[in-house]
Amino acid sequence: MANYDERLGDYVDVPARIAEFRTKHPEGSLQPADPTSPYRVEKIGEKTYIVVVAAAYRTPDDARPGIGMAYEQFPGRTPYTKDSELQNAETSAWGRAIVAALAADTKRSVASQEEVRNRQADREWEQNPVWDPLEQEVLVTGFLAELEDAKDEAQIKDIGRRVGAGKKARELSPASVDRITQAAAARKAELNGAAA
Repeated sequence: MANYDERLGDYVDVPARIAEFRTKHPEGSLQPADPTSPYRVEKIGEKTYIVVVAAAYRTPDDARPGIGMAYEQFPGRTPYTKDSELQNAETSAWGRAIVAALAADTKRSVASQEEVRNRQADREWEQNPVWDPLEQEVLVTGFLAELEDAKDEAQIKDIGRRVGAGKKARELSPASVDRITQAAAARKAELNGAAA
């Protein structure tokens, strides 16, 4: 079986697609499908996505440009996607728009090398997540401050619900969840002692 890097050779990267598009359509352009809204943020369940819809115009007056859509989870979870979610979504949408515009000319996959690499990195992260220690400290500090300000068990329970959602979404590491859970138990005991 071919390794991952060898399999990527079956996919064309977006710069190559752009070069092919420019060669075949020198007057063409890549633009947002809706220039007044080049991207949008969508919430699906507990997750947030950056969505881009792009158009590949073959000529300035192309009535039926190729349309491509892509989204990236925000925040990105891998070195390939973190802090460049919008750019990754835009690049993927451009690649897909070009494939749509050149549909009769392409024998390759709609997915680009970048998309395949990013999804593989997501799968690897799911299996072996690595959390940024500074980011975890900031999140934990925020939750600890909320617990300190909690006035009753209902507020502690709400914080616990959000910590559970962060754990499920893998935004919080197990160590961070343990720290917050211990602090929540201590705050709950403190409130119960004050009420007695």
